[in-house]
Amino acid sequence: MPIDLLPSYMNYKKIKIQIFILCLSIILPITLVSATQKSKNKILDFSLDIQNTSEYFQFPSYTYKTKSEQLGISWYESFTEYFHGGLELGYINMTQIDNNLTSAKFTSGQYAGLLLRFIPINAELFSLTLNANYRYNDTQGTSSNQESRFIWNETLLTTELKFQPTSLIGLTFAAEYHLIDGSQQDSGTINQITAFNAEKQYGTHFGLNFTTHRTGIVGFEWFTGFRNGSRLYFSREF
Repeated sequence: MPIDLLPSYMNYKKIKIQIFILCLSIILPITLVSATQKSKNKILDFSLDIQNTSEYFQFPSYTYKTKSEQLGISWYESFTEYFHGGLELGYINMTQIDNNLTSAKFTSGQYAGLLLRFIPINAELFSLTLNANYRYNDTQGTSSNQESRFIWNETLLTTELKFQPTSLIGLTFAAEYHLIDGSQQDSGTINQITAFNAEKQYGTHFGLNFTTHRTGIVGFEWFTGFRNGSRLYFSREF
């Protein structure tokens, strides 16, 4: 990106951050109010997530395989019986071993996101869930006289079918649509800003979970499509 475009680009990023903060200021009061109301669903659904995936970030002149290791927490609260909202926070280690800059090969940072889900069908043996998630990611890496920073926004839309053949075992099948809008910001010996997005937008995942307690679950998920990898999670409703 030309240097003379840098101020307008940074203003654009500031606007996105302001919008994100505005969304948080809206959803947090709603969750606090909903926590005081009675509902057929549990008030709080808390989860610890460990994820290891790879996907491809597409830059104007090249595409890099991007591996990430994530550790985070997420939680949902019930607005109504069918509509839930929540937040997620976590830590990322990201690797782009083929990146031309040493400072960009290994980066680490944080993510934060908003989670929305609508459950139009929720029977004892079968349920249908529609998810709309937004996540903001920020990682950084350094080398001699050089620093690289990755900032990207993710939007993930998921249609999820859940089957509960027994009281102890559950199965999940999902179709996903994924968008990325990000930039690699380099400073030091090389000063540049390079935009990137996701090479692929569509994916699926399959999940298997085990009920370990009346409200506790341990689950595994396997991803294919725009990302490949797995996720281990521990969740509980309170």
